[in-house]
Amino acid sequence: MQKKIALAAAIALALFTTSHLATGSATEGLTAPTEDLVIDGKKPARFPHSTHLAIGIACGTCHHDGEHQELSAETIGTLNDATALRCINCHNPDHPDKNMQNPKDIFHARCKECHKAGYEGKNGPTKCTGCHVEKN
Repeated sequence: MQKKIALAAAIALALFTTSHLATGSATEGLTAPTEDLVIDGKKPARFPHSTHLAIGIACGTCHHDGEHQELSAETIGTLNDATALRCINCHNPDHPDKNMQNPKDIFHARCKECHKAGYEGKNGPTKCTGCHVEKN
């Protein structure tokens, strides 16, 4: 069961570099990052957890398990290792579904779909520069 939970958490979408994830002590588990995450890549993307949480988007909207069941904030909070939430742990060339192997494709599909549809009357940026930042 623990292996399933770890695998499930690893699949999670808002896809994040571990150096930017806030972690508590071993007894506290994980907490949501307070500063924007920058997802590394050819064209790095900025992800502001605080903005998404402030408008009421639940953690499970992006973070899910191997069966695509949403992970609650409480479940995520019980984890002690942020690397378990990295999408690349499962969304990689070993994923059995070829359409789910490329993290960039997953982000683009998930984020753009949500940004276009909106959430409670609020839409996110849909142009590249709305999320992607210049490399330093």
